Amino acid sequence: MGAVRATPTGGARPKTARLGELDALRGLAALAVVAFHYTTSYAQQVGHLQPLGFGFTPGNYGVHLFFLISGYVIFMTLEHTRDGMDFVVSRFSRLYPAYWFCIAVTAAVVAAIGLPAQQLAPAELALNLTMVQQFLGGEHLDGSYWTLQVELFFYAQMLLWFMLGQLRHIHWIIAAWLVLAVAHGLVSADGQHFSYTVRELLILRHIPFFALGIVFYRLQQQRSGRDLDIAMIGLCLVAIGIANGPVLLLVALVCTTVFALFVAGRLRFLCIGPFAWLGAISYPLYLLHQAIGFALIHRLEQRGVPSLAAVGLAVVVALSLATAVNRWVERPAMEAIRRTWRRQRERLATA
Repeated sequence: MGAVRATPTGGARPKTARLGELDALRGLAALAVVAFHYTTSYAQQVGHLQPLGFGFTPGNYGVHLFFLISGYVIFMTLEHTRDGMDFVVSRFSRLYPAYWFCIAVTAAVVAAIGLPAQQLAPAELALNLTMVQQFLGGEHLDGSYWTLQVELFFYAQMLLWFMLGQLRHIHWIIAAWLVLAVAHGLVSADGQHFSYTVRELLILRHIPFFALGIVFYRLQQQRSGRDLDIAMIGLCLVAIGIANGPVLLLVALVCTTVFALFVAGRLRFLCIGPFAWLGAISYPLYLLHQAIGFALIHRLEQRGVPSLAAVGLAVVVALSLATAVNRWVERPAMEAIRRTWRRQRERLATA
């Protein structure tokens, strides 16, 4: 969920060009999730002392745009990765240092001013350091963390196919994903048992969205087989409609439209300062906003601050914290880890 470094796309972009549109889309999706949590979700879980009179339910589906972006970016990354360890170091440096720091900040704020329901036992808090606490039977310190496990399991799947040399058969892999996703959806709808482990490890409830991102990356490369890629987009949408129902089908159609505009070069207007900043801070913003925001809104409202003003102040705090983490933690840690790995790899190559 951090900023994206791109590779050539159909000759239209220079090598290592920055895909500003994707950064901006990620930032806007993160902001939509914040708006949903501070309005609709907070009203449902806690309750504003002075009802806002509005919410932002569509923001709940910003995460599905994240999944398309990840499908695009991870397939692109692996196509230009020399070996598995390069990919592991790249993903680890992107995800974990900022995540661990944000856990520490969130835990401190929750301990100081958090609601009772936000408090976690030390063992649960330690389990959160893995990023797969839900799979291990634990609770999330921040409710937003559930998508990180989904992303991590997607990375693991893609790394496996890369190591097996099977990414050249990505259409067959996607077809298998869609069959399994539909099978899970039909079995669940019928009230039958489906393996929890298989569902979670293969992220069957979400994998068609990642598949859409992969296919759009292929389309943007202007390779042969474009008709097949377009057909695969249609199959992904059909699978989502069958497995996930009409609401997520509508979400998928919106995400597909957005990505079609991106691939066609119609979103370059997003490559401006405010959107670039929002894209750069999207990952720490996502990590920090919910638990801290809920605690802050609750405290402010208890002290007589109007609910709308409390929400506005929480947004400002979340954006400010995310900017600070991006500048002083996320980017420096990522660069340091990758620099250390490059040096280690060079030493191994000359040994």
